[in-house]
Amino acid sequence: MKIVLEYYTSGKNPSFLALVIILSLIGIFLSSIGAYPISLPKRIGKVNDYGNVLTRRDRQKLSDKLDQLNGKGIDLILLISTRDPYLNPNIFTSKIRAKWGIRGETAKSLVVFIRESDKWAVRIFLTTETTNLFSPEGLTKYRDSLETKAEAGEIRSGAMYAVNHLYRKAFPPVKTTSSEKNKKNGMGWVYIVSGIAGGILLLGTLLRWEGMNRCPRCGSRLKTSKGTWREGKEKYCPECGYRD
Repeated sequence: MKIVLEYYTSGKNPSFLALVIILSLIGIFLSSIGAYPISLPKRIGKVNDYGNVLTRRDRQKLSDKLDQLNGKGIDLILLISTRDPYLNPNIFTSKIRAKWGIRGETAKSLVVFIRESDKWAVRIFLTTETTNLFSPEGLTKYRDSLETKAEAGEIRSGAMYAVNHLYRKAFPPVKTTSSEKNKKNGMGWVYIVSGIAGGILLLGTLLRWEGMNRCPRCGSRLKTSKGTWREGKEKYCPECGYRD
């Protein structure tokens, strides 16, 4: 560069000198850019919502389920990001796995939802422990469902599905046997019969009490006199004068 400047400062070719200077400045600028590392999102937990598409309650629910999955040897990390400095979801996800130390011997399952300009993409890396939860057809359906949700921009729904579906596979609901169903049905009839019997007993008690407070002569309702505690109280009929 020094030789070129000394040769062309004599003014023999000023346009070429200007071109050399411009190219040199561009080279310096580009080299200075390359000196700064590309910023990638940090791992803040099992749920990394840099896209801010989940509510606080969503994140808590997903974190709780991921902790339970971890107890079964299924370690999954979720990342949602709206920025891809590489403009390539494959490269971005590979760099994330390297930076977060979740590849090789320390591999963990990873589901990444990444926004590329005006559309979303999803990249899925599952360990053997995770894929063992699925049949081949089930695994294909799981991946296809996540890709469909990403293409439609349904990122919150996709993130919830990514975790909830794995959770249902790891903790399937207990199926009720026929004997348990019959037992529950039998107990239901016991409650129904007991309720009916109790109702009839209560109704009989009320009718008896009502009959005891009626005048045997005219059937009018009896009233109670306001006597002192020494005199005692008595019932009387205001219609016919009957006293009990």
